[in-house]
Parts: sequence; C-alpha cells; structure tokens
Amino acid sequence: MSYSIPRDVFLLLEEAFNHDREKAEVFAKAIEGSIQAIENQADERITHKKETLKSELYNELRAELATKEFVRAEISEIRAEISEVRAEIREVRSELKQTTLLLKILIGITVFGLTLFNPAFIKLVELVMK
Repeated sequence: MSYSIPRDVFLLLEEAFNHDREKAEVFAKAIEGSIQAIENQADERITHKKETLKSELYNELRAELATKEFVRAEISEIRAEISEVRAEIREVRSELKQTTLLLKILIGITVFGLTLFNPAFIKLVELVMK
C-alpha cells in the first residue's frame, strides 16, 4: 500500500521551499518513501513475530496436550487393570460358591446332629420301628 502525504502538508512543504514545487515534490516523495519503508519493515516484524509466537504456542501446546501414544498407553494400562479386577472378581465368586456349599453342608450336619440326638426324635423312631 503506497502512502501519499495529505494535500495541506504538501502545501506547507511547498511554502517551506519558497514555492519551489519541484523541491517540495522531491521532498514529499522522500517522506512518502520513508513512511512506506517504515510500514514495510513494521509489517515484516509483525509477520516474523506472529510466526514466532505461533511456533512457540504450537510447541507449548504440543508438550501440554496428550499425544496419541500417551493416550493409547494409558488405555492399555486401564484395560490391563480391568482384566485384573475381572479375574479377582471371578476368584471371589468361586470362593463364595465354595463357602456357600460348605455352609450348606455344615447346616445339614447340624440339623442331622440335632435331630439324631434329640430325645423326642429317638422316641418317635422307637414308635415307628415297633
């Protein structure tokens, strides 16, 4: 984008050069060129700074965010832990079944023992056997 100085500034330059239009135009062109060079240099610096910030931000975010490999490793660990828990649950269920069976046997033996050694039961057996 080219820059041109305002008309009233050009008239002031022309007046400063004792109404010598050519000198005022040359000076105005020099000012316009300087302003344009400053703008170009500022644009380059802004572009460079923007690229630098973008690169730094990308690197920081990349370091902060979970990568695919990290997430996959974490998922694998969790799956392994879930498998271990399931195996433990199976073991507990098996032990619970065994304990339930043993409890039923103990209750049966207790009932049998109480019944067998009960005096009323013995009399009932004697009456049935006669």
